Amino acid sequence: MTRNEPHSRARAPDRVRSVTGTVTRVQSRHARVAFDNGQQTRCALRKTLFREEDQFTKPVAVGDRVRATVFGPRDAVVEEVLPRRGYLARLQAETGKEQILVANVDQVLITVALAEPSFRPRIADRILVAAERGGFDGIIALTKTDLIDDRGPFDEMACLWRGLGYHTLFTSTVTGEGMDELREILVGSTTVLAGQSGVGKSSLLNTIEPGLALRAQTVSDKWGKGRHTTTASELISLEVGGFVVDTPGIRSWGIVGLEPSDIAIFFRDLAPFVDACKYNECTHDHEPECAVKDAVGGGQIDERRYESYLRIIMGMEEED
Repeated sequence: MTRNEPHSRARAPDRVRSVTGTVTRVQSRHARVAFDNGQQTRCALRKTLFREEDQFTKPVAVGDRVRATVFGPRDAVVEEVLPRRGYLARLQAETGKEQILVANVDQVLITVALAEPSFRPRIADRILVAAERGGFDGIIALTKTDLIDDRGPFDEMACLWRGLGYHTLFTSTVTGEGMDELREILVGSTTVLAGQSGVGKSSLLNTIEPGLALRAQTVSDKWGKGRHTTTASELISLEVGGFVVDTPGIRSWGIVGLEPSDIAIFFRDLAPFVDACKYNECTHDHEPECAVKDAVGGGQIDERRYESYLRIIMGMEEED
């Protein structure tokens, strides 16, 4: 008897089967997959998936539909990633590749804290670009309303986003503000939560569904910055109906895979003016006879959104 014979018997042909399922978590070279028959299994990733990949940091992402070969109760391998209908990704500076946070979702819930950490609307604009590019609805939750006294400046930004067609709501896990509205948004959809560390993504989910018991921490007293609490993206089923993906907090959100002249297409307020520019490859920064700049000067485009656009095309990150 050779050393390989027991392993061969465990993979007897009559037990081997091909199945499809959805990736609920990715760890290194393994993925947890919820098969369509209701079973969940930790699967190895076929090495060929890594050899063929050159655009993304990892070949498989949470939310991916995959085909796997099952050899036994604890022995399965992901063979193929099925076509995606969109994905949410950001630039990984170390590799210059796209880091896919989640694939095949319906909507992106962008969490922006009004305080602790400080209010940073530009990072929301960056995530909105990624959502528009992925074909997802963008929703903005302004969290921690209980920590501010004057809501005026934040109301202005909320009105700006709402005017662009983005559902924007104020929330507090302390007072309960916005929780019923948020629950209705999540029911029946697959939603990815994205935002800075410490803005309260896990706390929102714990309030919506206390049984999740997701780990949450406060902002660092020393630095005033969010601490990372969620360490890996995970697809979570909600009792109220639907699924959510709680992603690790981010402190910068780079855009990759687009030319500067293409970024404006994914800004809802800039896009209508792009075709009227004199130059086809206009970056809407320094070129003459630029319809986008004229619209900013004429008050048709808000200067704050235009500033967000410029920061993206100049490669400026939202730093710590």
